Amino acid sequence: MNLRRLDYFLAVAEERHFRRAAERLHVAQPALSVQVARLERELGVTLLDRNRRGVELTPAGAALLARARTLLPGLRDALAEVTAVGEGRAGHLLVGFVGSTAYELLPRVLRAAERALPTAQIALRQMTSPRQIEALEAGRLDLGVARVPSLSRVLASTRLLAEPFVVALPARHRLAHKSALPARLLDDLPLVTLPPDAGALREAMLGELMDAGACPRIVDEVSDMPTILGLVAAGRGVALVPTSVSSLRLNGVVFRRLQSPKRQAELWLLKRREDHRPMVATLMKLISNTATTRSGR
Repeated sequence: MNLRRLDYFLAVAEERHFRRAAERLHVAQPALSVQVARLERELGVTLLDRNRRGVELTPAGAALLARARTLLPGLRDALAEVTAVGEGRAGHLLVGFVGSTAYELLPRVLRAAERALPTAQIALRQMTSPRQIEALEAGRLDLGVARVPSLSRVLASTRLLAEPFVVALPARHRLAHKSALPARLLDDLPLVTLPPDAGALREAMLGELMDAGACPRIVDEVSDMPTILGLVAAGRGVALVPTSVSSLRLNGVVFRRLQSPKRQAELWLLKRREDHRPMVATLMKLISNTATTRSGR
């Protein structure tokens, strides 16, 4: 049923007059009359008794008026929702992310999504990169923001950004006065880092040091960046962290850039190749644009 015709009928039924209804709707009276007549033909009943003074509702018209007042708002909302879902502006998505994105990228993505996709429902799950890949393949996640691309034929990987590492030092460390550090100066220093199961990020951090001939002494292995920084602030050692982690301002910790860095911390956006839902494409574009803006590319 044409909702516009229901709107036209509702106006005529409430005004009890075609001219007043036409003025209320800002349409030509003949067009209004034609649409109401078409509605009557569509339903196969007479809804209005026309006379010189205006119109009167038939029993069928009175029944439709009562229903239309109740149903039209809900129908409009339903159609608006269907349109929004079809255009990728609404829906429910479950997104996996690695913890280090929560310091800088993820908050910016969520703020952008709140502005651009106010009716979308985005739920978040913190997971390691391997767990994200497993969950995506099993259909338990819709998107993933991981440290490594997927080699699976089921998933597609798009690199979001690559950021250099910085050195986190205790504020009173003997190297803290330098604005930039060669990685070789970290040789034989106590190092706080991620555990072996952290995968690609730990490998890249340690690889940066080994490339420079530095062999630090690993004293603590912890699973998240805030704890790493807390241990650095306590004087347990130094740490190599992605640049975005320096947005976490912690008393007792200073950050210094590396001279001539050779490796980077990468972030990848993962999805199932066969998932062509508009909402997935919309959120992917928003995440990619936010990451690009952040990295200055």
